[in-house]
Amino acid sequence: MIKNIFIVKLVKTLVRTKASVLVIFAILLPLFILLIGMVIDIGRSLVYKEELNKACMAAAEEATKDIDMSAAQNLGKNILNDSYKNIIYDFFENNYKSKDYCDVDYLDYEVIGGLENPKFIKVSCEAKIKCFFLKIVGIDNILVHSEANGRLRQIK
Repeated sequence: MIKNIFIVKLVKTLVRTKASVLVIFAILLPLFILLIGMVIDIGRSLVYKEELNKACMAAAEEATKDIDMSAAQNLGKNILNDSYKNIIYDFFENNYKSKDYCDVDYLDYEVIGGLENPKFIKVSCEAKIKCFFLKIVGIDNILVHSEANGRLRQIK
């Protein structure tokens, strides 16, 4: 008799515990899925930012190599050829792999120090990465900015 009462109480406790675990699980599961989705979307954007940064670095470094050699030998100045603009776009395109979920909004460059004796070439870009999981909370895109400098070496 005492065994039966003990078993009945144990079964009732287990049933209540299972129900509360089920409620907690039902509440926490969507939050856990959202957290995993955020990690995936943000991680994907960070990886893509690194790819854009590598493409900007390659474009900036190669553009700094396009100097007018006769002006460098005769005047001792770094004067850029007019083709450095095309080199920036070509090397960016060669080092950038387009993806369906990412759109590059702009690619821009700036010659720091002027065209006569430049010090740096700064290449910058912005891309819009489409989110998959973060759309649940209303975030459709993540904007990623990247920038790299190519330094012109001084002629001695």
